[in-house]
Amino acid sequence: MDIQLAKCCGNCDHHIKGQLCNVHEIITADTQACQAYEFRAALSRETDCLKCTKFQTEHCPHPNKASEGMMCTVYYPRIVA
Repeated sequence: MDIQLAKCCGNCDHHIKGQLCNVHEIITADTQACQAYEFRAALSRETDCLKCTKFQTEHCPHPNKASEGMMCTVYYPRIVA
């Protein structure tokens, strides 16, 4: 299994301060994406399977490998209010 980062605003170099796209000049969510995506070469130790809504459910594509410190391409963050 290859582990990759999802191509979304949360992993994009244009997504600044965790909310603003400096290409489109709009507020975006980490889970959105566009054609201007550029990989941000930084990993966050705060994001892993434990914060994924699919963790330990029948929707998790890798239930035997999902654990703390891991993240796959179908990561879906939990909504934090």
